[in-house]
Amino acid sequence: MSIIGGQAVGQFGLALIVQDVGAAADFYRDVFGAQEVARHFAPNPLDLPGPEPVAAELRLSGIHLMVTRENPRWREAPRPDWPRSPRAAGAASAYSVIYVADVAAVFARACAAGAQPSRPGDAPEEGYWGDRMIQIHDPFGHVWRLLERIEEVEAAALGPRLAAQIAAYRQARDAPTARPAEA
Repeated sequence: MSIIGGQAVGQFGLALIVQDVGAAADFYRDVFGAQEVARHFAPNPLDLPGPEPVAAELRLSGIHLMVTRENPRWREAPRPDWPRSPRAAGAASAYSVIYVADVAAVFARACAAGAQPSRPGDAPEEGYWGDRMIQIHDPFGHVWRLLERIEEVEAAALGPRLAAQIAAYRQARDAPTARPAEA
């Protein structure tokens, strides 16, 4: 990171548009361990503060995370691609990736706080590339891929490991299901 004119330059940040800033900031703090920097209760310093936050600033895994309220006027925006929350848009257009120390524990906290796995019934699984992972939808419509590094895999081993994982998936998919014995 560089400092130019008193400003940090080259630091990554992410802004998530949500409909409930307070609930989203609490979720990212409580589930992912984000550190809250500030909550803002007015769109700008000239406005009187309202009862609900309109934005929150957090630090998450070394990035600046801004959680901001969806502007209700954006439905009438001059451009159809104006930013909306995933709930208002009807779909997420990206997913965020976060490495954690214990995927199973973070997944359990996330589900207890209202998140859901991308596919019903999913649980963390080991990927051929050396990470344990699960993909979730948070209660605000954003998609997160939670990863935990479990081993370093040499590049030459990736192809054979992927082939083995595909074969295991196919075998599990094609396995006959046991039927209860008829009485």
